[in-house]
Amino acid sequence: MLTLRRPTPEDADALVAACQDPEIPRWTNVPSPYTREHALAYINRDDPRVLNFLGFEDDQLVGSFSLLEIDLDAEYAEVGYWVAKEARGRGVATQAVERLKLVADQLGITRLELLAHKDNAGSRGVARKAGFIDTGELRPAPRVDPPTAPDYVVYAWSAE
Repeated sequence: MLTLRRPTPEDADALVAACQDPEIPRWTNVPSPYTREHALAYINRDDPRVLNFLGFEDDQLVGSFSLLEIDLDAEYAEVGYWVAKEARGRGVATQAVERLKLVADQLGITRLELLAHKDNAGSRGVARKAGFIDTGELRPAPRVDPPTAPDYVVYAWSAE
């Protein structure tokens, strides 16, 4: 059973271990190599535009799931996540994204976007399974400077 909760300092070692998988920085903005300092910065991040959660099954870290770029006035947020190597292909991301939709609803957010690299079939599948629609738009990787090529497919979900 998947449990989502806010990260704590006790999660740092598990985050560092999971983020050594080269597939995570390949598709996300997670730094490589990923260090304890990176984990603690993630855990201690104090930004009202971000809500981070860690996913666990039987006390094992299975992923990181976030609402990003939260704008309550615009009722908007972006979904970001990664799934640990051992947990991929089991529906963990889809379950977590469904739960993030509930969190968004509680915050009054009515539009979520999920950006998946055009070559990341797994994340594109998660978006579709979680009820997001391909908008037909391509964007550069989010929060990357300098901007990348527009290789990220924009999926959107609306509560309305």
